[in-house]
Amino acid sequence: MSKAQWKYLPIVVALSTALPTSALAEEIAAEQNGADSNADNSITITGSRIKRNDIYSSTPVQSLTSEDIEAGGTVDLAELLTQIPGVGYSLSPESTGLSVQNAGLSTISLRGLGGDRTLTLINGRRVVSNSGNGERVSLNSIPAGFVKNIEVTTGGASAIYGADAISGVVNIILRDSFDGIKANYRYGTADASGETENTLDFTFGKNFDSNRGNFMFGFSYDDETEVLADDTRPESIQAIAFAGAGLPFDVNLSSHILGGRFEGDDAWNQDGVWFNDQSLAPLDGRDASDGYETPLDGFNFRPGRSLSPAVEVLASAMTTHYDITDEVTLFGEVYFTQVETISTNAPRSATSGTDIGPAGDSVDIGSMSSSHPFIPAEVEETRSGSVSWVRRFAELGMDIKNNQRDTLRTAVGFSGLLDNGMEWTSSVAYGKFEQNQTQINALNYQNIQFALNIEDDGSGGFQCEDADARINGCVPLNIFGTGTVTEQMADYIRYTGRLNQEREQLVVSGSMNGDWFETNAGTAAVAFGFEYREEDQKTVGDPDNVVEDTSISVVPNLEAGFEVTEVFAEVDIPLSETFSAQLALRAGDYSTVGNVFSYNFGGSWTPNEDFRLRSQFSRSQRAPNITEFFSAPRGDFDALDDPCTGLNSDGTGVDASIAANCLNNPGLQAYFANPDNAGVAFDGDGSVFGPNSGNNQLKEETADTFTFGAVITPQSVPEFSLLVDYYHIEIDDAIGTISTQDTVDLCYNAIDFPANRFCDVVTRDASTGEVAEVINRDENLNFREVEGIDLTVNYKLSSDSVPGDFNFRLIYNHSLTNEMKFDGLEGVELSDFNGEIGDPEDRARTSVSWNLNDLFINYTWRFNSGGVDDNDLTTLDEDYFETGSQSYHDIYVSYRLDGPGSVQMYGGVRNMLDDLGPILPSGLNNGSSRNIVSSLNSTIGREFYLGLRTNW
Repeated sequence: MSKAQWKYLPIVVALSTALPTSALAEEIAAEQNGADSNADNSITITGSRIKRNDIYSSTPVQSLTSEDIEAGGTVDLAELLTQIPGVGYSLSPESTGLSVQNAGLSTISLRGLGGDRTLTLINGRRVVSNSGNGERVSLNSIPAGFVKNIEVTTGGASAIYGADAISGVVNIILRDSFDGIKANYRYGTADASGETENTLDFTFGKNFDSNRGNFMFGFSYDDETEVLADDTRPESIQAIAFAGAGLPFDVNLSSHILGGRFEGDDAWNQDGVWFNDQSLAPLDGRDASDGYETPLDGFNFRPGRSLSPAVEVLASAMTTHYDITDEVTLFGEVYFTQVETISTNAPRSATSGTDIGPAGDSVDIGSMSSSHPFIPAEVEETRSGSVSWVRRFAELGMDIKNNQRDTLRTAVGFSGLLDNGMEWTSSVAYGKFEQNQTQINALNYQNIQFALNIEDDGSGGFQCEDADARINGCVPLNIFGTGTVTEQMADYIRYTGRLNQEREQLVVSGSMNGDWFETNAGTAAVAFGFEYREEDQKTVGDPDNVVEDTSISVVPNLEAGFEVTEVFAEVDIPLSETFSAQLALRAGDYSTVGNVFSYNFGGSWTPNEDFRLRSQFSRSQRAPNITEFFSAPRGDFDALDDPCTGLNSDGTGVDASIAANCLNNPGLQAYFANPDNAGVAFDGDGSVFGPNSGNNQLKEETADTFTFGAVITPQSVPEFSLLVDYYHIEIDDAIGTISTQDTVDLCYNAIDFPANRFCDVVTRDASTGEVAEVINRDENLNFREVEGIDLTVNYKLSSDSVPGDFNFRLIYNHSLTNEMKFDGLEGVELSDFNGEIGDPEDRARTSVSWNLNDLFINYTWRFNSGGVDDNDLTTLDEDYFETGSQSYHDIYVSYRLDGPGSVQMYGGVRNMLDDLGPILPSGLNNGSSRNIVSSLNSTIGREFYLGLRTNW
């Protein structure tokens, strides 16, 4: 038994003789609805496979009903779930705009431990992943109109549901039986531009054969327009970057301008006007010899970029069940979803130093010959040889990623009741996910090289020098000036990238649950079963871009999979009227890592009707997924603050030890040897190619989770409950990557530079010195730990003096620990995330509702504490940054009309105060050039919506 287990054993054993469990959702519902505690209304709640009555959960479970979803004012389930403290985005449509494979996904993470450690179930069953590089279910593939309720278990649940449940389980329960017709239409629009939304869902259900069977069909359509950075959200287009503690933000523009920049800073074209460092100085007071200056002459690439992608979802569902006999039921379900997302980024750019070919064995596009016929007089005046260049190719249009994701999920099976009262179920489930991505208006670097190397065609014109290129349609390219790239030129250098990914999943499972034997204290219950699962993935990268000849990232081909067989058992044994013991075990055999074993034990103690204690310890193990285990380096881009930025050729400008390592790099040596860079400090900050790579030497990670809590339901205050839970999760051999930023920092701070494992994965361009690639390889890192406290308050109040019913609910989370440790160069390195922006110490959600007959009003307040950008810095550091807490306010109103059937009108306002949140620009670890897309922001701003529901 590990040290962590011994630490918690006395508390858990004291409670292991505890009262049996049910879910918090059932518990609170029973109390608030005045349910008879002795009623036989056993149900299965997430966190256990055992059906129980009059029993309470040893682990916290939060539940959202369809009414909660309706009052949330959004059809994005992930957006709604992330309002619950302890639940955050793993990937969001706003954060994945630059992602090569995940653009447009909407997945969640419990306890900040990542989407791969959060198991998302549909109807209690595993479903196929919606991601080509992880085990993630994208919640925008599940229409809110199909959802009956959602249950979130925040604690280790691998023994109950298998691997991936280290941080908990999200169980999305869809409607599977209905007799009648339901329809809903919703229209929403933002106060600022974009974010117009139309949603329509329809459900038809019918009982048949004297109610022995039911058939249900439904479809849902949601169309959400793209939100672009523009002057309706002026913060989104501010050309700024963090300048240092206590200083105003710096001007932050791109040196890759539309008309081109030539010979370093010697000549440039801005808005169709030429300037140079000889006779054409800008009319702003600077000397001609000053040349180009990015803060004055640069390009603001922010306007027109996606803050939130366009999303179109078309979903359909069909379910049926039929009682073959009084004891045996046949069931089947089919769900199909098609999700299309479109995200927009700034036009692509290239330079004469842009690499063609694989990292480490690439060549530059190259400078233009001194005899190039397109060189204008303004550049010729300042030229000293061949012409180097930097240019943004706006003539091709904005950079667009279009992703179409199709997901099919099916299941068929039988359930029944044995003579001894045991319930059983067996099923076969099959799922298939396919993603087809198109990247539009990318650049073909090889064609740019061909098109810039031109010669006289003998007829008074020009042609490309390379004969093969001419056969393939090469068109001479004129990059000198704004708008000089013709449509024909643009078509030749334009590249359309493609990516196809498929996932298939087959699950065969069976289980039984029911009463086992009688004790003096009551009936012992048991559940047990097996699961066989196959997971297969196929990735086909762009067939014409296998050596990085274009501006799209290379995604390697992959065809891999694994299979696992698992058996599990769970038992609940009452030892007295107030105590019971609970134990769950699961053993699995993976084709990749071999045997894994998970278990949990715990319980609850109820000394009286006012007070309950509950606790659980769980050992969870997670095997690496397909991508983590098999994948070759696959394309991605990360922001980087280069530790060599600010370096001068004499070694000044950065810390002396870092300067020595930087100057030892051949690429930086070449940078300072270039006459064009004379007297110019090195600047390597920006976006860097950071491919993620699998590792077939990975082993499973192991997590120990301890929870301890109290449920207070004072009988003297009816309809009131207070729940407080402490949680602590430690993950050993945690699978993860060291960030691009940390990798480069560790490399260039090392005494043994460059002979260490961090420098081994960092590649700099041989001529410009800029970081060209940082491979993020999955590893079994030393340790991951989170710790905190959850609090939930529920209160329902009715008064004779005030008409209507009031409901109050507060959900609060306080994070105590959030850190990662890994082997560095001089021992264990610690990364402390707690209280940083994006990992708040405090989160809360409060809702107050009032209901009078057919009128319902709900107000919601959402709170996130602010934080610092980097816990490693103090207030005295020049890079220190801190921002305050953030709150948002929502209102929802509905009214039910009289008449046949049921008709309900509803509407509301999200973010009533139209607060976009703090500006967090580039230059911050947790900022970006889009300024308002962090977890503290409400990027869309104020939104209005109206809708109509009918039920016949």
